[in-house]
Amino acid sequence: MNRVGRMFLGVMILGFLFLVPSGFGANELSGEHVELEIFKKKKWEGIWDYTVEDVPPEYRKGALHIAKEGREHSVKVELEFATIPAEQVVVKKKNLSFVLNLEGQLISIALERNGDSFTGESTSQDGTFYLEGKRRDE
Repeated sequence: MNRVGRMFLGVMILGFLFLVPSGFGANELSGEHVELEIFKKKKWEGIWDYTVEDVPPEYRKGALHIAKEGREHSVKVELEFATIPAEQVVVKKKNLSFVLNLEGQLISIALERNGDSFTGESTSQDGTFYLEGKRRDE
């Protein structure tokens, strides 16, 4: 067999090894449905539940609603008693920072995302408080 023939045969064998099983696998023939997980780059957009320690009870838990329109991000902080829009929102890859005006007091928040969770800190005139959160399953 010449070189072209061997190359053609090799391509055919690879095709059968990789393409045919994906289309005619045992699960397909038995009628079972196989769900493929599609991996996508994780981003900040979505709803993130968070907790903060050493703060009054009404501020300990909440949710961040993060949206992106064009190149701009917006953040709304959902508390037990209100939803407050954030200002000065900045996203740089895995980092998110913003300022929250909470009852007249400015709070600077800086977060770092690691997959579907984050850690960070909030700084106000009362001190620095650490928070953590995770993406809400939707």
